[in-house]
Amino acid sequence: MAAAAAAQDGIVVRAAGLERFDGARIELGYSDPRSEAGFEVLGSAVVRDGKATLETGLREVMQVEIRLPEAGPAEGLRVRAIVEPGVRHELAWDADRSALAFTGGPYDELIRSAMAEPGEMATESLKVIYRDFDDPVARLMALRNAWLDGEDEEQITILAELESLLGESRTFDLLGALAEQRAAFLAQAVMGITALNLAGEEVRVADVLAGNRYTLLEFWASWCAPCFAEIPYLQAAYERFGDEGFEILAFNLDDEPEDWREASGDRYDIPWLNVTDGLAFESPVASLFRINAIPASFLLASDGATVARDLRGESLEMRLGELMDAAASDD
Repeated sequence: MAAAAAAQDGIVVRAAGLERFDGARIELGYSDPRSEAGFEVLGSAVVRDGKATLETGLREVMQVEIRLPEAGPAEGLRVRAIVEPGVRHELAWDADRSALAFTGGPYDELIRSAMAEPGEMATESLKVIYRDFDDPVARLMALRNAWLDGEDEEQITILAELESLLGESRTFDLLGALAEQRAAFLAQAVMGITALNLAGEEVRVADVLAGNRYTLLEFWASWCAPCFAEIPYLQAAYERFGDEGFEILAFNLDDEPEDWREASGDRYDIPWLNVTDGLAFESPVASLFRINAIPASFLLASDGATVARDLRGESLEMRLGELMDAAASDD
């Protein structure tokens, strides 16, 4: 599957069979946090005799949304689509589903098929595409959809690789903006987190962050063998940088408090801050950081910004060394 050549006059979508929406405005665009309305319109038209032609200046493959904003908030009145140069795009009304139906080209078919898989299978299908496919455009479209669930370090690395291959595009700009928006939200939200330590005392994450240059928020549980494999590396970093403004805040995700207590004291004698809210993976903190597997960690600056994530083994101490050296040179 190769990227089609750019259309001279931009991508066009033709709609038919929309008589029930005669007189309504139909829009093609995409959600963008930088837009005042939160939605960047690339083309619009009014439905006449059930038909409309959406003309855009778009000359690249891109995921968009086609919607009828004046017809109500119903889910069926908007549809995600991937448009591409040199392809015939059609929009119609699917009476059986009471929803807009889009027909496009091979990229739309590929991603739509992956997204139709149930549950986690859809996520895995997208991963196969953005990790393993040769076509960089197909990989970018898969990454665009996976990005909706929260970017991670692997995705960021792949995004940089694809940008070097494909050059500038609206999709790269948008994903960067979405990443910045999530980072800002996360930095603000983390300040409101509270949990209890082993003594039953409340610990405010905002206080921990304010008292240190860097704090490692480490998610773990008593049953997680890989979590305990990290302890020697955590101890090494803690002993080396604990007096230079580094703290570890271990956030436990055990179902049973006794399992947490036993693992924290009798078995491993964890010396750093150690808290839980007792809700395991149902914790709003786990949801905030989108934790679905452990170990998982986030290195946070004093303002709550995420500096790095999932620094495993010696990489934590190495990264802290770089950060502390840079901070010392700035002082």
